[in-house]
Amino acid sequence: MRKVFFLLFLVAAVLQAKAQKGKPVQLTSSEIIKGFSKEGVMRVIRPIFSQEGSTLAADSADFNQNANTFDAFGNVVITQPNGTTVYSDLLNYNGTTRIALLTNNVRLVDKEAVLTTNFLTYNMGTRIGTYSGGGKIVNGPDVLTSKTGYYFANTRDAYFRYDVLVNTPDALITTDTLKYNSGTRVSYFYGPTNIKGKKDKTNLYTENGRYNTLTDQAWFGKKNLYTDGSKSLKGDSLYYDGKAGFGKAINNITFIDTTQKITLKGNQGIYRKIDESALVTRNAYVVLQTKPDSGAVDSIFMTADTLRTKLIFLRDLKPANQEELKADEEIVDDPGVEGADLAAEGGEAGAVPMAAESRPADAVPAGTATATVAAPKEEALQDTSARKEVEKEEPSAREKRRGKKKGLLSGLFKGKEQKKDVMTEAEPAKDDSDDVISAGTESAAKDSLQKDSLQKKLDVKLPLDTTRTRIVLAYNKVKIFKSDLQTKADSAFYSYADSIIRCYVNPMIWTQGSQLSADTIFLQLKNQKLDNMLLQNNGFVVSTELDSIKFNQVKGKVLTGIFKDNRLYQMFVDGNAESIYYTVQDSAYSGMNRSLSSRMRLDFKDNKLENVVLVRKPEGKYYPIEKVDKDVEILKGFIWKPNERPKSKEEIIPTLAPKKSSKPTAKRAIPPAQKATGKTASKK
Repeated sequence: MRKVFFLLFLVAAVLQAKAQKGKPVQLTSSEIIKGFSKEGVMRVIRPIFSQEGSTLAADSADFNQNANTFDAFGNVVITQPNGTTVYSDLLNYNGTTRIALLTNNVRLVDKEAVLTTNFLTYNMGTRIGTYSGGGKIVNGPDVLTSKTGYYFANTRDAYFRYDVLVNTPDALITTDTLKYNSGTRVSYFYGPTNIKGKKDKTNLYTENGRYNTLTDQAWFGKKNLYTDGSKSLKGDSLYYDGKAGFGKAINNITFIDTTQKITLKGNQGIYRKIDESALVTRNAYVVLQTKPDSGAVDSIFMTADTLRTKLIFLRDLKPANQEELKADEEIVDDPGVEGADLAAEGGEAGAVPMAAESRPADAVPAGTATATVAAPKEEALQDTSARKEVEKEEPSAREKRRGKKKGLLSGLFKGKEQKKDVMTEAEPAKDDSDDVISAGTESAAKDSLQKDSLQKKLDVKLPLDTTRTRIVLAYNKVKIFKSDLQTKADSAFYSYADSIIRCYVNPMIWTQGSQLSADTIFLQLKNQKLDNMLLQNNGFVVSTELDSIKFNQVKGKVLTGIFKDNRLYQMFVDGNAESIYYTVQDSAYSGMNRSLSSRMRLDFKDNKLENVVLVRKPEGKYYPIEKVDKDVEILKGFIWKPNERPKSKEEIIPTLAPKKSSKPTAKRAIPPAQKATGKTASKK
């Protein structure tokens, strides 16, 4: 591209030069003429030559009138009718070709633009100047340097080659091929180019584009990349307004934040520097890296109609309606569940489902998933008198007592205090009408307490007023794919302050052979690994073992899942926990457990639900399979939508699908008989 561009440029310059035939040079004035040499050359002191409206003056000159040439020495000045002026120490001029060869301290002045070099070839007819030994153009605040340059005074265009450097008030541009107009102050790039911001760490790279040094606006069209510290934005076409801090990319765009380890892709994007935000649409998706214990990267792909990411202050995050995962011993303080619904649907209120260990050995084959009931502990404080004694204890003593009984859940609590899982959401920027902090003398104190509380929950020591964190917002038709977990929802939100993916409006998750749904679902990552999951309100878990006719089901107010090495390991169901669980014998269903309890625990293994354990206040009934009817085999709120489960990242992100090779179809061979007759078989 660059070679073709300069070839056309040189051809045009040569043709233009041939069209300019110079008239004889006239010596219009001088102080002394010292005579002629044998070659017909006269020495002239203080000469002034003229040709077609232009004047050429110097301290002295050797003038050959017959050859229509002269050599000038000292304080050479060329003045043209349009105002272009050229200065140098030495000049060799051919009046026939109108070519001026200027040497030492050369300056070409064309309005605001000043070209300086040590050797310049200047065509007086075409008004084209050329240098090849290094030169510089100063145009107002813009300074351009290169090894080779061409200046067109008629159009005020300058072309630069090799080691091109453009120094402007806002940026420093380096390239190897550049066109610059001194009138519009617009630069055009035809090769690898970098535009580095002087007031920040931004850099714009392109191999074809233009940049207005006056307005600080840029348009790029080939291999474009914008970087700002750890952030970058690229696309097939890129526009950026440096003064407004606004960028736009079209087709095959990618936004990357290496610090936050996030990648956004799509076919249309907008970037704003003020909050380092990017809005991506048209096949938009985001990639969040996760690392299992094996060390291999297993990224999370999230797609939506619209994706937006930006930086917000930590102070603008507020705790959402968070849930505390209590220890088993604390569940007894909950009101418990009533067995009225179970009894009305054919179960026996207060009945405990048969434990696997109490059944005959031949009733359940080895390895079959079974529903079991956790044996109550003596210190569970189930009677009222024991609870009253605990209430009388000092708070510190009560905490110590509970701390010793965490058991299975001890890994979820850190330090001396039981820490809640922090679920936060974006808070709109506060204004005078914000009613979060009440007006009056107490507002400052409340604001301080609120920040202290948020700082503890986010587990950060950095100041909330100055520290910023990145968030990602997804709107409409959200789908998430990971090798062992898939999700769909209407909208989603992710914050790096707590590393939680929040899914809203009919969210649904498929993992470990189960389908999970709730009003709101939270997925939390820790150290780039899935750590826990929270299903708030109307949580429901469905799975099937042999076919899609019989469904294992679990529902409750709050469901908390625990991940181990990025895979769902356990789930706790709190608040009116109900379950339906089928037992299997000899690859056939043998019975069904239907139960209620204050808490249930689900154990997952080998990509399926293995156990349902009733932890507190269990009641229920076991049905032989032949006695299970439609009235008791489905829990209220049941949902089963396996067809909506994302099957692959290529399914939710069509641009990731491998491109089909467009091989030419082979021509059908024509039988010799048809060739002879010139006829082909008709299509049926």
